[in-house]
Amino acid sequence: MSKLEDRFPNKRVLITGATTGFGEALAYQLAARGWKVAVTGRKLDAVKRTAKKVTELGGTGLGLRLEVREKDQWEAVHKALDKAWGGIDILVNNAGVADANSFDKMDDAAWDNLMSTNLDGVINGCRTYSPDMCRNKSGYILNVASVAGLLAFPEMANYNVSKAGVIGLSETLCAELSRFNIGVTVLCPAGFRSSLADNAARDGRAIADSSTGRAVKADIDNGRHTSETVAAFAIEEMEKGNLYSIPQLEYRLVWMLKRLMPNTFYKTVGWLYRNQLGPFAN
Repeated sequence: MSKLEDRFPNKRVLITGATTGFGEALAYQLAARGWKVAVTGRKLDAVKRTAKKVTELGGTGLGLRLEVREKDQWEAVHKALDKAWGGIDILVNNAGVADANSFDKMDDAAWDNLMSTNLDGVINGCRTYSPDMCRNKSGYILNVASVAGLLAFPEMANYNVSKAGVIGLSETLCAELSRFNIGVTVLCPAGFRSSLADNAARDGRAIADSSTGRAVKADIDNGRHTSETVAAFAIEEMEKGNLYSIPQLEYRLVWMLKRLMPNTFYKTVGWLYRNQLGPFAN
């Protein structure tokens, strides 16, 4: 295992959704290691605040507004970072939103918002920066998905589909980009202590209104992992060069069980859900 700094001595990273939660924690941890961190997000005041703290912690912070759904904004960020740093070494596609509801209650807006941010935003980032990395024969992409994309529990159809798409994209890029010496990791955490549920509620998506959402909220409130521990785990996984990165041991075991006995797994999930037992208990 080699340190990221050994592989990327210029130490340049772009993080989407870097003003709260995991993205912010990752920005600060890389700042402490002397990285140049492009902090991006929708709100310019939060972007500037986070970029300032990056610099205070020993890195070089550069704040740029970025709505990941908008391709023209990606191009503007690309030009700004080319001018400032000559490009980046690591792209972290972290920006995302959460939702939890039954499939029949999801309207077009619920699907469009989740897919455009969680999946299209990641695609836009990869399409913007993979050509540069291929030309340079160097780079790393960290795509933040979710264990939801691996397990697909009920009452999270739009979220599951968006995150499964990120996982599928990451698997494809891992193979395609390997010939250019580009690494890919897809981070698949379960709920951890962060502002994810609060942000969803603020945006009108009360994930705790569904049984699965309540289970997720319980993970967020009571789990031992925080934004900081997940960020540290993600850095270690990139240094190992692992494709799949699942911070919580219990969910690594559940994923293994699903892969070994997929039909039995989903029959059991369906039975638990129908009877409101286990993680779906009210």
